[in-house]
Amino acid sequence: MSLVGVFTRTFLLTFALSASALAYSEEEGQDIFQRGLYEEAILHWKKAAEAGDAGAAYRLSVEYSNAIVVKRDMQLALDYLEASVEGNDPRGLQDMGSLYDEGIFGYQQDPEKAAQFYLRAAAMGNSAAMFNAAAILELGEAGVAQDRVEAYKFYVLSRDAGFYPLAVKALENITAVMTPEEIAEAETRAEQFLKANK
Repeated sequence: MSLVGVFTRTFLLTFALSASALAYSEEEGQDIFQRGLYEEAILHWKKAAEAGDAGAAYRLSVEYSNAIVVKRDMQLALDYLEASVEGNDPRGLQDMGSLYDEGIFGYQQDPEKAAQFYLRAAAMGNSAAMFNAAAILELGEAGVAQDRVEAYKFYVLSRDAGFYPLAVKALENITAVMTPEEIAEAETRAEQFLKANK
């Protein structure tokens, strides 16, 4: 191999490594944030969000809403939240569902829209959304057909993902109106969901 070939390969390898080091992501921003470099983390997330990272957009939404590190700017928080929803971030979908559920921050109350956001986020494994979706499915509300088996599945999944006290109580209530066959089917669906989302 010629010296030019060695130089070209070395240059391309160096370029590829430095390009990947410059990639911006929510995870990298989180690492920076956890080291206490808050302003740098915000800048990192902004660059990541500009590049289409929905998770980084979500983190910015939280930061501008909570105003712990940056000055509160609800319009900017909502803009970043909408960007996270466009990027299909499950946390953003859950939060957008809450805005429509409650009818706050300029979003008109719309239970049907809220239900659709909750269901999308639940299908992606968001624990809060799974609980909300289960409650909607259990009763058949907001334009969603009643499906106790699917509701039970999501209650189980939300319980196992951290909504323990609320989901346990909901499971006690729904179990009283379900057959053993329906419960077995719901448990099977929960297991299949976990396997498919590993």
